[in-house]
Amino acid sequence: MASSNTNKNPIQNAPIKGPTAEFAVFCDSERAHRRNADPSFDPVIYDEAVELVLDRLAAITRDTPR
Repeated sequence: MASSNTNKNPIQNAPIKGPTAEFAVFCDSERAHRRNADPSFDPVIYDEAVELVLDRLAAITRDTPR
C-alpha cells in the first residue's frame, strides 16, 4: 500500500554516507530515468522501496564494527 507521503523523496530525507550514499545517488538518477522512460512507472512505490533499502543499508553500516 502506498503511503500518504507522496511528495517526499526518501533520498533527501536521511543523513547517509559511504556506500549507502553512493547507492542513494544511483537511485535518484535511476528514478529520473525511469520516470522519463516508462509511462507506467510509479514513483510512490519506487520511493517506498528505496526508503526500505536505504534504512536497511544504514542499519547494516551502523552495526558493522570497523
